[in-house]
Amino acid sequence: MEMGSREREMICPNCGNPVYPKIMPAVIVAVTNGDRILMTKYRNRGIGYYALVAGFVEIGETFEDTVRREVMEETGLTVKNIRYYKSQPWGIADDLLAGFYCDLDGDDAIRMDEEELSEAAWFERGQIEGQPDHLSLTNEMMLTFRDGREPSGGEGRGF
Repeated sequence: MEMGSREREMICPNCGNPVYPKIMPAVIVAVTNGDRILMTKYRNRGIGYYALVAGFVEIGETFEDTVRREVMEETGLTVKNIRYYKSQPWGIADDLLAGFYCDLDGDDAIRMDEEELSEAAWFERGQIEGQPDHLSLTNEMMLTFRDGREPSGGEGRGF
């Protein structure tokens, strides 16, 4: 590959076609139920602190569809009133994280995917502790909820 004339463009020396870096979009999801938030710990990732539901967008899927699918796959819960929060590129990786808040829709009984998660539980605002990484979108979203600053939305708003 050779550098092209446009930013981040690479040119294939064999065919001359431009190639651009691939970006992997993913969602970070804060599922809320009144003054509680769903927090998880992922299995086999070497991370001992709580996080939020997360996952990659599949081909042909919207961010909102990904939010619904990931929450259902990891916890067995359904959600409504999906609200975009903000995005964050993730370090030197090719991930682009999009943060969303959403409300629980229905029963709050967690049916955890035990292959992916080691823990999943509801936490009151006062029980939330930040992660050691103060730069992550996940940490920011957890602390924003803890402090009562999360974006709100009534019925009929959001996705």
